[in-house]
This record gives sequence, structure tokens and C-alpha cells, in this order.
Amino acid sequence: MMVNLGGIVPLSTIDWIGRAAIVIFLRGCPLRCPHCHNRELQEGSSPVDISLLQKEMEKSLAMECSSDQITLDEAIRRATVKPFVSSLVLSGGEPLMQPQQSATLLKLAKKYHLKTGLETSGYYPERLRNLLDEKLVDKIFLDLKDALLEHDYARATGRSGAAKQVLQSLRICMASGIPLDVRTTIFPEMPATSSVIDIAKMLSELEKEYPEHGLEFLILQQGRPCQGESHFEPVSLDELKAVAMMIEEMVAVKVRAAPKRELERAENCQAWPQEGEIED
Repeated sequence: MMVNLGGIVPLSTIDWIGRAAIVIFLRGCPLRCPHCHNRELQEGSSPVDISLLQKEMEKSLAMECSSDQITLDEAIRRATVKPFVSSLVLSGGEPLMQPQQSATLLKLAKKYHLKTGLETSGYYPERLRNLLDEKLVDKIFLDLKDALLEHDYARATGRSGAAKQVLQSLRICMASGIPLDVRTTIFPEMPATSSVIDIAKMLSELEKEYPEHGLEFLILQQGRPCQGESHFEPVSLDELKAVAMMIEEMVAVKVRAAPKRELERAENCQAWPQEGEIED
């Protein structure tokens, strides 16, 4: 099976907080968000055989070891240099543009006893439902771009008709009880504070509608200019914390600085490094 690969992070501690993950980015996305940080993954073709990604999983899982006994200090040093990978996260682009490839990669991760996470825009609700029905995903990270009003969401995603599909995906996740983080990235011009409040109200209502839900947090993430975009001053963390205080009685909320990453591109796949990214 061939995968249209965007790139890979062999070791990440920022995509799934609390876990060391290998992150695989699949190329292709139906949305055209104006501040997209992976714009180069929206289109294009860089096919690789899925067996290559299987080898990358194996390398990320491999520990430096020998037949000799090591001291406790040495064991701690090795774990500090390279934390043990415990999960796979599929990202993009939109990974569900490649549903068969996503399912196969998730099954491979399960074979290696890895927890599995999926970062998705929610644009493909039925494909998401299929993965959940097969119990291939342990946690969903759903990017909610704005309040789910058609006009606002079309502006935030560059596509009309996305809001109703995202709401359906959100309902599927809430009904399933799967652990879920909803991520909203805040830029100076959107979403407005009133829209963030609307998002919190909607999540609060869904929590009541689905009492067995697995929603953990609404994460307000700081938006930064993407490569090639005109500079703008990001919304400050203090401002985000002030917004979070407005909604903390409605929904569990966290504030997060925008992560930086070094993505190993698909064209460099023969020389993917063994060490992971460093969070600033």
C-alpha cells in the first residue's frame, strides 16, 4: 500500500501531552484555512510504501541496548536522552483524506502496543465513525476553527459547508465516549471572543446531551504567522488566559503557546533522524 506522505516527527512530546509520540503527517486537505501552518501539505504527491513507515515505527520504538547490564544512572540517562515512544499520532493535512492508509497505520501501531491518536478537522464524519467503530483510535484531537455557524466557519476554513460536517464529527466523538481534546487556535482577527464563548456553550450543552462523553479539554492555542505569511503580533498568552477565565465554568479549558516543530519531509525519508524535536 502506498501512502501520500507529508512528513514525520520521529519523537514528539507536544502533540499528545503526557506521551512521547511518533507523528506521521499525511498529505492532502479539503480545507484552505488562511493561517494554515502545513499549507504545503494541502496538495501534492509524495508516495512512499507503507512498509517504510512501519520501519520508522520500529526505529522509534527501538531502545539503545546491549547484552551487558547497565547501571541505574545509565538507564536514567538513556530515558532522558530519548523518552520511550508510547504512541502514534496521525496528522496532516487531513489524515482522513486517506482513510485506508490511516486505518492500516493505526492497526500497525496497535500491533506494536502503541496508543493511537488522530488529529482531524472533522471534515469526514463517516470515516471518523468507521475508525472508532473498529476501535483503532485511543484519543481524538479535533481542530475547531470557529463557532459552528456556516458563515464564520466558511471564512475560517476557506470552504463552505464544513460546519455541519464538523458538528457531526463532534457528536460522533461525544457519543462514543472516546477521550477528546478540542483545539481552537486564536488569531488576532478570528475567532472573536464571542465565538470562543459560543464554542464553550456548545461543548457544555453537548456534555449534558452525552453524559458518557470523553471530552477532556477545550484548548485555546496561540496562533502565529505561518511561513511566508505577513508578520502579525500573536494574541498574548495573558489575553488567552483572560478568555479562558470567561468560560472556565462552562467547560474545562487550557491555554497553550503555539508549538514549534521540525518536520522531516517525505522527500528526506531515507535519512530520517533518530532524535526527536526539541520544544522551545
